[in-house]
Amino acid sequence: MSQMDMFLVALASSCAVFPVLGVLWWIRDRADRAAAAGLDAVDIDPYHAVATAWAPSRADEAAAAELLLAGLIRIRDDEIVEVTDRAEESAAAPGHPVPAALLATLRRQGEPHSLIWLFSESGYKRQRDAFLRAEDLKVPRWSLRTRDSIARAAFVTPLLFTLWTYVQVVFLRQEYWTNGVEPIVAGAWCCLVLWAVTGVPLAWLVGRCWPRRRDRFEAHCRRLPAPPAERALSTEERDLLDRSGTWRSAYDRARDEETWVDHGGGF
Repeated sequence: MSQMDMFLVALASSCAVFPVLGVLWWIRDRADRAAAAGLDAVDIDPYHAVATAWAPSRADEAAAAELLLAGLIRIRDDEIVEVTDRAEESAAAPGHPVPAALLATLRRQGEPHSLIWLFSESGYKRQRDAFLRAEDLKVPRWSLRTRDSIARAAFVTPLLFTLWTYVQVVFLRQEYWTNGVEPIVAGAWCCLVLWAVTGVPLAWLVGRCWPRRRDRFEAHCRRLPAPPAERALSTEERDLLDRSGTWRSAYDRARDEETWVDHGGGF
C-alpha cells in the first residue's frame, strides 16, 4: 500500500469517527434529558444546589448569612466577623454542616476575622468540600457531570490523525533508517513542528465547535430558590456580608493605590 493510500484510509477513518461520536452525543443527550425530568422529585440540599449552580463560594456566603441571621456572629463596622455572646454562652451551632463548620472555624481561631479569610481557611474548606462531594454522590448520574468523554474523543481524533500522517510521510522514507541517528532526530523534529503547526490548531477548532454536554443538573439547581437565610437578610446585613467577603487590609489597599499611580492611573 502506498503512502497516498494509507493517508486516504486514515483520513476516511478519522472522518467516520465524527458521525459515530455525533450519534453517541445525541443518545446521551436524550438520556440526560429523561433523567433530568425526574429531578423535581429529588431532595437537593440548598447549599449543594447553590454551590452547583454558581460556585462553592456561594455556599460560603449562604453559611455566613445563616449564622448572621441566627445571631451567632456579628459583622462589625470595620467588616470583621466575631462570635456573639449568645454563641459563646450556649455553644450553639446550626444543624447544617456547612455553617457549623464555618462557626467552628471562627471559634477555633479565638479572635475575629474577615469572612474572606474564614472562607479560605484550609480546615473549613476541607469540611465544605467533603460535604459537597457527599451530596454529589446522592445524585449518581450527575456526580460526574463535568466529564465529557465524547468531547475528549472528538478533540483527540485530529491530533492522532495529523501525528500519524506526518510520521508516515517522514519515516517511511528509506534514508531515515540507513544514514545514522541524525536523520532520525531531524525527522522527529520535523514531525513535531508540522504536528504543532497543523494538528494543534485543527484540534482547537474541533474543541471550539463540538457541542459540549449540557449540564442539566446545574440548570435545574439554578432554578431552585436561594437558601432561606440569604433571602431573609436585610439590605444592611447583605451589604455588610458582601463587604466582609471582599475585605482587604489597609496595607493591601494602600499598595493597590500606589501601583495604580505608578502605572499612570493618577492625574
